[in-house]
Amino acid sequence: MKRFSFRLQSLLNYKGYLERTAQQETAKARMDIVDCDKQIARLKQKLAVSGKQMDNKITKGICAREFKQHQDFLAAMHTGVEEEKNRKHHLEKIWEEKQNLLKKRSIEKKSMDHLREKKAREYAQKMLKTEQKELDEISTLKTARGISHDTE
Repeated sequence: MKRFSFRLQSLLNYKGYLERTAQQETAKARMDIVDCDKQIARLKQKLAVSGKQMDNKITKGICAREFKQHQDFLAAMHTGVEEEKNRKHHLEKIWEEKQNLLKKRSIEKKSMDHLREKKAREYAQKMLKTEQKELDEISTLKTARGISHDTE
């Protein structure tokens, strides 16, 4: 009996490769978002610490030039937080695109898997029918030989 071979197996393998690649890209995009969240948290923490330090210096007395430096630094920190938030928003859009691509790749691979399974079932049924037909022919021949030997 001939073994089942799926003629589109190489295409199925390629679809699996594309799906794995899309999974990796989606995971990387998600990790970029997590890293951006961590960076935002670090910047906010630095901003809070710097704000407390400035408050302490103001209560002790501070010159105008140093006060201006602290104000500029705090403004730059606020700008950095906003830039990171914008970057995070951009990364979330990229992640959504990667998720959609992954979903598409998964559907393509699953459809090929289903086709392969369907063809394998059809092949198995065809082989069973062929085998049953051969067994029926053998049985018929044995019966015919038995009848012909009995009449002699």
